[in-house]
Amino acid sequence: MKVLIVGNNVAGTTLAKSLRDADTGVEVELFTDENLQYYPRPKLIDLLSGAVQEKDMPFYPMDWYEKNRLKLHLSSRVEKVDRAQKEILVNGNWIVYDKLALAVGSSSFVPPIKGLPKKKVFTLRTIEDARRIREAATGSKHVIVIGGGLLGLESARAVCSGFPHLSVTILEYAEHILMRQLDHPGADILQKWIENTGARIVTRAESEEVLGTDAATGVRLKDGRVVEGDMVIVSAGTRSNLALAKDAGLAVNKGIVVDSSLRTSDPDIFAIGDVTEFNGQVWAMIPPALDQARVAAKKILGQEAPEYKGTIPSNTLKVVGLDLTSIGAVRSQHEPPEPGFEEIRTTTQDGRVYKKFVLKDNKMIGAILLGTKKEAAKVTKIIKEGQPIEGIKERLSDPDFSFS
Repeated sequence: MKVLIVGNNVAGTTLAKSLRDADTGVEVELFTDENLQYYPRPKLIDLLSGAVQEKDMPFYPMDWYEKNRLKLHLSSRVEKVDRAQKEILVNGNWIVYDKLALAVGSSSFVPPIKGLPKKKVFTLRTIEDARRIREAATGSKHVIVIGGGLLGLESARAVCSGFPHLSVTILEYAEHILMRQLDHPGADILQKWIENTGARIVTRAESEEVLGTDAATGVRLKDGRVVEGDMVIVSAGTRSNLALAKDAGLAVNKGIVVDSSLRTSDPDIFAIGDVTEFNGQVWAMIPPALDQARVAAKKILGQEAPEYKGTIPSNTLKVVGLDLTSIGAVRSQHEPPEPGFEEIRTTTQDGRVYKKFVLKDNKMIGAILLGTKKEAAKVTKIIKEGQPIEGIKERLSDPDFSFS
C-alpha cells in the first residue's frame, strides 16, 4: 500500500510515524511546501526570542526519515488532487496513491482591518515569518500585538525578551486575555503578571485601522483611540487551509468534514489536524492532532482501532513564565452558572496561584490551574476519565489541597 501525506506538521509527522510503527511494509511519502523538515510551531516563539537557532528547529534530523523509510519531499507544494485517478499533482508531476491523508493545517487569520497590507505588519506561522519579525524588530521601538490569545501573549513575550529595547502593547478585542483558556479572575491575575514584566495590555480594544502611509505607525481602535507603534504583529487566530479539499470536491465546512475514522467524503482520503472538522468542531490544537493521527493510521491500514470521539481541549504550558493548565469546560456561558453546574475557585494568599474547578453531576468537567503545574496530570486524568469526585469536593476550595 502507498500512503501519501500532504503536510509535514505535527499531525502529518505523527501519522507517518504511526503508520511505520504499525506496518513495516507500507510505503509512506510526505509533502511540504516548506524547505525544512517538521518543526514544532510553538518553537517559533523561542526562535523569535533568540533562545534557539534555526539549526535547532527540526524535531527529527533528516536521517530519521531515511532510517524509518519515510520519503520526505521538501519545497513540494501539492497543487491538485485527482480523486478519480487517485493522483496528486506536485511540481508538475502526478503521483499515484492508494490512500491520501490531508494534514494541510491552517493559516494565520488577518481580520478585515483597514490600511492593510503595509510594511512592518506581520503574522507568525513559519520560520520565514520569524526571520522577518526579528529583522524588523532590530530597528523598531514599539511593537503592537493584535490579539491576546496564547500566540499573541507568547509573541509579545518573545519580542520583549529578545529585543529589550522594544516596548510592547497587546490589544485584545474581548473583555479579557486568553478567552478560550481562562475565566475573568484568572485572566486578571495573568494580566497583572504580564504588565509587571513591562508590557501593556488593552482589553475591549477592537482594531479598526493600521495607520501609516507606507509602513505601520500605529493602530486606530473602533472607539477612536489610537495606539502608536512602528511595528505590528497580528495574532488573531487561524483558519483551516481548505483550498485543496474544495478543489477536489470534498465536503468542507469550517474544516474538512470527517467521520469517526477520520475519513473525508472520499473513503480513500483522510484528514487530520488543524484542517479537520469532526462533529462540527475544529480544534486547531496539538492534542487533537496527535489523537487523530494515531486513529487514522490504524484506519488507513485496515487495522482494529477505536473510533475517534473527539478530544477534550487541554493545554499545559507556560505563558509569559507562568504555568497554566486549562482543560475541558473552563468558562461558563452564564453567570451565575447554569443549574447543574458548580464552580469552585481558590487563590493562594500571595495571589500567585489560582485554581478553578467546574463540576457537573458529581464529576469534574473543567479546570484551570494558573501559577502551578503540580496537580496538572492528576486533574487532567480525573476529567478525561470522568472519575467521580466524592470525598474531595469539599476540599477543592483549599488552595493547599493536593490530589495525591
